[in-house]
Amino acid sequence: MSDKRIKTKYGFKKMGSSPFVFIAPHAAGDDTKTGIIANKLAQKMAGFLIVNNRYFKSVNRKAFIYPKRVADFNNLSWGYSYNKYLWKKKHPDMKLFFKDIADYCEQAKKYSKNNQAIAVHIHGIDSDSIGVDIGAGIKNHNNGNKVFGSKRHKEIGQNTGKITLKIGIVKKIKKDLEKKLKKDYNLLVTIGENYSGWSKQSAIQFHKHMGRDDYAVQFEISDILRKNKKNRDYIVELFSQVLKNNFI
Repeated sequence: MSDKRIKTKYGFKKMGSSPFVFIAPHAAGDDTKTGIIANKLAQKMAGFLIVNNRYFKSVNRKAFIYPKRVADFNNLSWGYSYNKYLWKKKHPDMKLFFKDIADYCEQAKKYSKNNQAIAVHIHGIDSDSIGVDIGAGIKNHNNGNKVFGSKRHKEIGQNTGKITLKIGIVKKIKKDLEKKLKKDYNLLVTIGENYSGWSKQSAIQFHKHMGRDDYAVQFEISDILRKNKKNRDYIVELFSQVLKNNFI
């Protein structure tokens, strides 16, 4: 299996030889250092890798200088009347990004015990108390131990996305991450606290619609854990251990 990056119109991708597909939709500057973290995870776990390091959100300070490179790669357009994604409303390179995700997930399935790829989307949050917020189409109810998807949670609003990973696995991942992060950094691990991922516009929902059935999770990583090499190496090592324990 080649370890060489393949240059793309949105950034780069790399082949893997495991069920994991690591994805960084906001590595052009919206979520700093997430491309580095995704790349290190892919190297450590023989994972497939897809990184957008060219296009950024409209709120990015570079948007005024490079208006043709404004596109939020975590914000899809779902046509509720047509029951499908409306790619004509999005940048063509964003469509290519998700086509490559689908292609790599199909290849990653071959390395899985249950014929399902494991797509891991890497994002960033600014928080002094939360180390990692886990998104899987679910959210805590009243800050308790119970979590619900968009069909049952009281805060659903207009969201109708699916649960993208088994709730039991999400809870186990939370427990495993928090055991270390609470001790080493005094940081919490939450489920859907900031980004539940239950909107059909969310990138992880791509893995559960239009005939896809991959496992998908997004990790929103605190700026504390992204700010220097030591902390990035720490979170890469922790993620790799937790993902192996729960999927391999």
